[in-house]
Amino acid sequence: MREATPTVRVLFSCTGVGIFNRGIESFFREAFDGLKDTPGMDAWLIKGAGQPTEREIPVWCLPRTGRLAQWLGWLFNRNSYAAEQWSSFFSVCRQIRRLRPHVIFYSDANLGFQLFFRRKWIGVPYQLLFSNGGPVFAPFDRTDFVHQVAPLYHAKALEFGEPASKHFMVPYGIQVPPPPVCDPDAKRSLRARFQMPADRPVVLSVGAINRYHKRMHYVVEELSRLPEPRPFLQMVGAFDEESPEVMKLADRLLGEEGYSVRSVPYREVFDFYRAADIFVLGSLQEGFGRVYMEALMHGLPVIAHRHPVMEYVLGRHAIFGDLSREGELAALLSRELQCAPGDKGAGHARWESVQTRFSWPALTSQYYGMFRDVFDRSRNHRPVVNASHNFTNRVSLHGTAS
Repeated sequence: MREATPTVRVLFSCTGVGIFNRGIESFFREAFDGLKDTPGMDAWLIKGAGQPTEREIPVWCLPRTGRLAQWLGWLFNRNSYAAEQWSSFFSVCRQIRRLRPHVIFYSDANLGFQLFFRRKWIGVPYQLLFSNGGPVFAPFDRTDFVHQVAPLYHAKALEFGEPASKHFMVPYGIQVPPPPVCDPDAKRSLRARFQMPADRPVVLSVGAINRYHKRMHYVVEELSRLPEPRPFLQMVGAFDEESPEVMKLADRLLGEEGYSVRSVPYREVFDFYRAADIFVLGSLQEGFGRVYMEALMHGLPVIAHRHPVMEYVLGRHAIFGDLSREGELAALLSRELQCAPGDKGAGHARWESVQTRFSWPALTSQYYGMFRDVFDRSRNHRPVVNASHNFTNRVSLHGTAS
């Protein structure tokens, strides 16, 4: 009689879920929701805050947003995010001993390092699967397997000399809403609610309000190059130590009536996409860029820097330029905003590109296959030959099954 395929127990571990909203936390929240009912998989979620449910477990930690975590980060010359992870270690270990997962899926590297070195002490023969959305670069010598989310970083790991059997190439997924609907009345209502002008184009940029990575200052400077009445700039994202400088620059170059900055819960961000006319992001590189998927699935035209990861995510549904150059974004915006409005089919095509490539129904088999492969190798105590090749062949450079 053929032996039944055992269920693989996967522990999704992300202390920031319930505490903070950025790409990694949003991904783990949605990945668990999108994959938890997959046949053959027993999924659990560890989070830093929120109500416990049947398979969601809040663990004690010092939230990165609190003063104590910020002070500890400063004391050890790290940051409050690292302090949050360190403080969660014993609570997470308690759940690992209780649940005895086969695979721990995580992106919190500092916690992952402890789980790697303390595995014998913890006493559970789990396998660590690091989701590399940062991204982090080789060597990956403190984890068992690596989930690469973009072909560029997968290729870089192999070029470094990492074993192909250790790396899986499966893109980030996202929960896709229904197709966008052209509803001028609804857009006007949203703009009134957000105190946006009704008679000017609205340019949306979503990301941390900073200079170093998201380069919000560049977007502000480029908008200021456009003649008045220039488009209204709406920035949405988390605040950090660089945010006051960005807002001071916007005050000087755009004026108080020319822009707005907000930090809102993740689901509320979607209303800003529905209220906007075009999406831009000034960053020159991304680990993946969930906001690009969000903009496309709301039907918005997108302007992005020409970079392999952005080209992979956006495909043919974006306007690319060299956003390291002064005047480039201003020229692209001016050209795009002067064009006649696109037909409804263009917005639907953008939505469809996300639905067919990055929705959870489209990716479930690839994620399950990755977890199953890690589990099978741990049971057999031998590597699966060229397992990374198996996954890469099933995902083309445009993210579709080949």
